[in-house]
Amino acid sequence: MSESVGDEYDPLSRHLDDPYEFYARAQRETPVFFSAKLGIWVVTRMADVKKVMRDGRTFSSINNLRPLQPLSMAVLPIMFSGYPLVPVFLVMDGDEHMEHRQPWAAGFTADRVAAVRPYVAERAAALADDLLAGESPADLMAGYANPLANSVIAHVMGIAPEHHAALGADTRNAVKIAIGYVSPTEEEQAEAAMSWTNSQRLIGDYVDARRAEPRDDLISEAIAAFSPDGAPLSEDEEAELVGSAWGVTLAGQITTSALIGAGVLRLLEHPEQWRMLCDRPDLIPSAVEEILRFCAPGHLFLRQTTKDTVLAGRELPAGTELAVCPAAANRDAAVFDRPGEFDITRDSPTSHLAFGHGPHYCIGSRLARAELEISLDVLTRRFPKLSLVPDRPATWRPSLIQKGPAEVPVAW
Repeated sequence: MSESVGDEYDPLSRHLDDPYEFYARAQRETPVFFSAKLGIWVVTRMADVKKVMRDGRTFSSINNLRPLQPLSMAVLPIMFSGYPLVPVFLVMDGDEHMEHRQPWAAGFTADRVAAVRPYVAERAAALADDLLAGESPADLMAGYANPLANSVIAHVMGIAPEHHAALGADTRNAVKIAIGYVSPTEEEQAEAAMSWTNSQRLIGDYVDARRAEPRDDLISEAIAAFSPDGAPLSEDEEAELVGSAWGVTLAGQITTSALIGAGVLRLLEHPEQWRMLCDRPDLIPSAVEEILRFCAPGHLFLRQTTKDTVLAGRELPAGTELAVCPAAANRDAAVFDRPGEFDITRDSPTSHLAFGHGPHYCIGSRLARAELEISLDVLTRRFPKLSLVPDRPATWRPSLIQKGPAEVPVAW
């Protein structure tokens, strides 16, 4: 096995946008390697990624939200001017994790997602109308994917429509420090920190309003779960409630918009598959799963060993940091035939890790699938001639954590 694999891994530059050939090599030669640039071990094979993600006793999520690159000192006072930074369920393990996750998971059951599908379909149709009424070409992310994902998760949380646009803009800007953007400037970090605190304050206002007058929304349900007897919350409990609501809102927007944008991009890069999907809507379910496998936004998730252990022959002492890579696992040749090919007719495509694995499996997976499915139905019916714009290539968010397009110019 070659130790040079870890030295050659350049996730901040050369392997930022398209690391998949490198991951295939790593899986063959050194499936668990040490990244000199990140200072952590990287796990690439499906079996090893699943082993780490399902074993929270050995591989803790305590460092799950640690920035992969240090933040500017100028950012911290801005972030601390909002709610206190306290642990949320994303960085918890075991029974504590399940207890603190449950209030949010309850909002994304099969019945709850079925109830919100009409709203998703209504918003998708309205955004398609707006695109058709505008000029071609246009950016699919700005005109469709971002506003759809944002309005749906905001609706679930209970945010009023007049606040959707501001919440969406702030959360999209906050990702520059929240999901590992590569080398943002100090000014960009400061602007992102302001967006972070502004969006948390907006959610905090809704927490206050729903405490006084509960409604049929997820924020109201979470308040009831955090304080079943209606007793006032401590400062830390309030901060956890707001921080968790903010995290769920961010994930619901960033992940789903990335799936829609990247999925349509890959389909249009394979125009024969776009035409096939337009002609055969019965393929939409398998197209959804292939997009999830091939375009999974979740890229690197941090873990830390709680005790000495061995993974793929590597001895890892207690306290070792590692990053599992579901995006690499989703193209593992030991699991998938032709793993590097995008094919919406693929048999049995659901063994991917687009939504993770184990206790931290994504609570919003049903909703994300529904939004992607409805989007493919609406876009293939309304835009059968949709195509990419030759002189305006898609651009990608420069993130180590959540991959997704920044812009997808399309014409019709």
